[in-house]
Amino acid sequence: MDKALDNTLEKYVEQLISEKGQITFAEFMDIALYKEGLGYYQKQNPFGQQGSFYTSVNASESFGRTLARSFIYITKLLGLEQRFCEMGAGSGMLANDILNFVKEREPEFYEELDYLIIEKSGYLIERQKELIEKNHPGKAKWITFEELDNFNGVFYSNELVDAFPVHRVIRMDGELKELYVSKIDGALRFNPGELSTTELKDFLDNINLKVTETQIVDINLDLKRFIEAMADKINKGVMVTIDYGFEAPMLYQSYRRDGTVTCYYNHTQNNDFFDRIGYQDITAFVDFTSLSLYGSKKGLEPMAFMPQWLYLVQSGILEEINEAETDLAKASIKALIMPDGGFGTNFQAFIQGKGIDIPADFRYSRPAKDTLQDMAEFFSEQENGGE
Repeated sequence: MDKALDNTLEKYVEQLISEKGQITFAEFMDIALYKEGLGYYQKQNPFGQQGSFYTSVNASESFGRTLARSFIYITKLLGLEQRFCEMGAGSGMLANDILNFVKEREPEFYEELDYLIIEKSGYLIERQKELIEKNHPGKAKWITFEELDNFNGVFYSNELVDAFPVHRVIRMDGELKELYVSKIDGALRFNPGELSTTELKDFLDNINLKVTETQIVDINLDLKRFIEAMADKINKGVMVTIDYGFEAPMLYQSYRRDGTVTCYYNHTQNNDFFDRIGYQDITAFVDFTSLSLYGSKKGLEPMAFMPQWLYLVQSGILEEINEAETDLAKASIKALIMPDGGFGTNFQAFIQGKGIDIPADFRYSRPAKDTLQDMAEFFSEQENGGE
């Protein structure tokens, strides 16, 4: 523990455990990230050089510009209202990059565009307003999740669901147990006990997962509640979820003995969950199978699921490389679409829709091998001076 860090939140957690005996890891994670005025996302900007981690947004403004290309394409193709809604807007850079592109390339679309932002952190809302209002005064509107209703347009998030609190479950002596946070021998530690809710077993049953002996799995009940609520809030629209994770068969492989929860502090990954409480990010891989299954039950149907790099290429990011003015800018964009390393490795893009029919020529239905061929030809031309 860095002694220079204020331990107010640690004392709060310890007091809560003293009163309740123990708390779930989901409750601990929620406190560590979102406790008003003290949680990681509530008191500082965690993004970029000054924070704990980089996102695709920090790598290049072309990430946001390419998302803008995608959302404009989807809106026009499917006849949606010109409305974008971003949940978990972070520093505001993504919204700003998207709005910059729309204003520059589609001024008429920009004039009609409603841009909504849902953000639970009061601190981040102020940072977002400082940036967006300066460049796009009056264009964005901040609303609560409860205020979103009867939505028609494109709803999206980037690295949002991975920050939802998770329960930790382990199989011990043939039985499912939950790992609680307790104070043992003067320190915060994991302590197995009975499941805090039957929802945890129902979640595992829904994806037909058999947890192996001593395997830890991280279960995101907030993911279930979120996608079910979103399905109710969308009337006619598309939901784009960009995050790191996998479909259930890969995510919950038995070789992942310790689950996927991890922490980031000053751009360094660690598993010191109970150190630096409120000063480091805590995150877990997203289960895209559950996003799909729970969404489908409420009419939010899967339209496409693919690696982030493939989504970006199919959305037009190669044009961004063509238009980049420096080699450094080109390299930053390429880092977003290199399957080995870069930001394309564990990141996925999942598109779901409600109240729409998927056209036969939907670009995100295109086979990956065709897109890879396009990439090979593009980079061959670049190397041969055809840029």
